[in-house]
This record gives sequence, structure tokens and C-alpha cells, in this order.
Amino acid sequence: MRRAFVKPLQQNTNDFFLPGHTMPMKRCISWPLLALMLLLGCGKTPSPGVQASPSPASTFTPAPTASPLPDKTALEAVLKQKTLVLHLEEDTDRYDLHTLGYRCRENGQTYLDEAAFSDFCDKLDNLYACEAKDAQALLTDDPQSPFLFESEEPGKRVDRTAFSALLLEGGGPVIVPFAKVAPAVTQARLKQEFTLLSSFTTSFKGDTLGKANRVKNIALAASRINGYVLEPEAVFSMNKTILDRNKKNGYYTAAAIRNGAYNQEYGGGVCQVSSTLFNAVLMADLEVVERYHHSWPMHYVPIGRDATIATGEKDFRFKNNTGSNVYIVARADTEQKTITIELYGVHSDDFAYIQVVSEQTGTLPKKGDQVQLDESLAPGQRNVQRKSRQGQTSTTYKEYYDETGSLLRRVLAFEDSYPSIGGITYVSPQEYYE
Repeated sequence: MRRAFVKPLQQNTNDFFLPGHTMPMKRCISWPLLALMLLLGCGKTPSPGVQASPSPASTFTPAPTASPLPDKTALEAVLKQKTLVLHLEEDTDRYDLHTLGYRCRENGQTYLDEAAFSDFCDKLDNLYACEAKDAQALLTDDPQSPFLFESEEPGKRVDRTAFSALLLEGGGPVIVPFAKVAPAVTQARLKQEFTLLSSFTTSFKGDTLGKANRVKNIALAASRINGYVLEPEAVFSMNKTILDRNKKNGYYTAAAIRNGAYNQEYGGGVCQVSSTLFNAVLMADLEVVERYHHSWPMHYVPIGRDATIATGEKDFRFKNNTGSNVYIVARADTEQKTITIELYGVHSDDFAYIQVVSEQTGTLPKKGDQVQLDESLAPGQRNVQRKSRQGQTSTTYKEYYDETGSLLRRVLAFEDSYPSIGGITYVSPQEYYE
């Protein structure tokens, strides 16, 4: 921030400037020369804004070698009395030599103390410096342009090397030099980090998938992963990100698979979000750490391309193996009844894109159905608690292509086995005992 005032430059009898010399910071000014100047009050105040010419050392007569050394305390006191004019941006101010960092040794020699000088520069930075502003990517509500990129802005701070050199050279008013501070992240670099890696969409149209509570759960889960930034080597957890599925966390009851059958549970439908994300992860070539398929294939994704989750039991996790940040954009369109998940980051040079393909490879032997008694049922009534389902096997591959559409390689991603499920039907006593 800037100072709120500007001090007028006025003539001051205590104005002081050191004679020119070329010694480095840690070297000392000859004590006889300086002592003579300090004790006799030598040095004229230069005109404002004019860099005074260093006074040649030959104009001063060294003190006799036999003369007693000046008192250190007296010299330190003089340093606090003598001032130097500094021009800082639009401001002009005077600072005593002691504040600037000049110190005296026991033998009367004067030097520029690095720690004290650094402290003074810190104070100037607090008043005049500004931090560099990195370019930023802001998430928008526009599906066509999900990110808005803000430009970077350079910062500034006191150039300490140049400043100390001016102080050691001596002279009249010193114009404090400032150095630009480059931002760490530029807009050009940031845009490279936001290359589209993959995009996958599933639909929840229909009487079953489009149930109101199920749609609400999908939209809520999507909102909780939207804007997620996954750092390099970090692992994303679906369960941790979307939170436990309960009423407290905002979820509604809807159909969910439990023990091979549909049941009403909080968060029913969120597996469609995890399955959509799973496909986007495969297409972005991220490393899958943990994934489970459903009890049977889901009709909103091809066989072998689903990922189920359950609070405290099953999770979907993947690792960012790209070496750069990965950004998740998830949007649930409740009007079109679709959910789209996009992954952004730095694209690999090894391939142009990935296609995920899967196929059913076989079936498993059927299991027998169970008939159980329900004495509350009237004659002829039946209650199918669980449908029988024949098990299936599948394979899922990732196919890597170059810019021309030529296949580079085909890699096996998963082999799944959906188990056969025996049906359970409750019947009336009349039917059961027949």
C-alpha cells in the first residue's frame, strides 16, 4: 500500500551523506575519515531530487594515527542525528543513518549492517511494495466456457542490492530503486493447465432414473465434486468428497441396490455420478485406485463401465498421475436429464485421445429361486422381493489414438464378473403349503 502523505523536502541541518567509495557492503569506512566528518558535522544537504556527487577522499585530512579513537556511543548517537533524504515513489522522507542500517564498531569504524538494513527494507516494502498477482481460472456457469481466465499482474519490492550499493556509494538524496516481481503463474501457462482431457455424459431420463429424489441426489453429488482440484500424486475419494449419504448431508431417499435388490436409501442415484466420473477418468488415463462394479450391469453405461459406492463400504478412488493439477467440472442438467463430467489438465504427448470399449464375454450359471412364507398375504398374493438375474462377465479396454485417428495401442483396463442372483418370492400360506 502507499503512504497516505508526502513529506515536503525542507532544509535540515542534520542532513548528511557519506563520501563516495567503492567498498562492498561488509567492508568498513575508514574511521578517521568518518569520525572527522561526524564530529565536525561535515556534509552539505543536496538540493531535492539531485544525486550529489561523491566527495573525493583526498579533500579530507586524515587524523593523526596517534589520536584517540572516537567514542562508539558518541558515534552511534551522531548516526541517529544525521539524516539522509530518500525519494520513494511520490513520497520524500528523511531517515537517520542508524535506521538505515549504519553501525559503528569499537574502533570507530562505520559499516552497513546487513540485518538492520534488511529490517529497514522490510519496513519500506510494507509501505510501498505490492505482491505479484497470479493469473486465475474462475469456474463459470457456462457449459461452453467453463473457465474465465484473469490476467496476471506483476508486483514490486525494494531492490535491496541496488539500494545498498547507492548507500555505500554515498551522495545526496537517494532514489530508492524498486524491482519488479514476476507472478508465478501467467495466463498463458494457466491455459495450458486447463486443456480438456476427457468428457463423459450419461442420461437419467425415464420413469425409473428420473425419479424426483434420485435427480436431487445426482445434482447434489455433482455439485460437490464440481470445481475440485486434484494435485499431482493426490488421490480423489468419491465418498469423502460427496460426504456420507444421509439426511443431515442433504440427501433424499431413492432406489439403491442393496443385497441384490432395490431398496429405498438416502443418496439413491449417486452411483450414476461415480460411474460417469469413472468413464471420464478412464478416458483421461488417470490411475484407478479403487473401483467396484454393481450387482448387475447398469443401463446408463455400457457393461463393465460402472462404479458403485456405498457409505463406509465401497469407494471410488483414483490418483492424479499426470504431474500437473487435474480440475473436475461436473454439471447435472435437471431439464435435459443428463450429467456431464469433464476433466481438465495438461494433456499427455503420448496420445491424442482415448476411447473406452467394453463387451460382454460370457454368462454364469443361474441360481435357484427361493420361495418364502408370508402369513400376512391373502391367498393368491405373491411378493417378489428380489428378481433372479443371470450373471455376466465382461472386459473393458482403453484404446489410444494419435492425431490422425490411428490406433496406437489397446490396453486391458478391467475384467468384471457380475454374479448370478437367485430370486426371492414371498407367498401366502395357502400357496406355500400346497
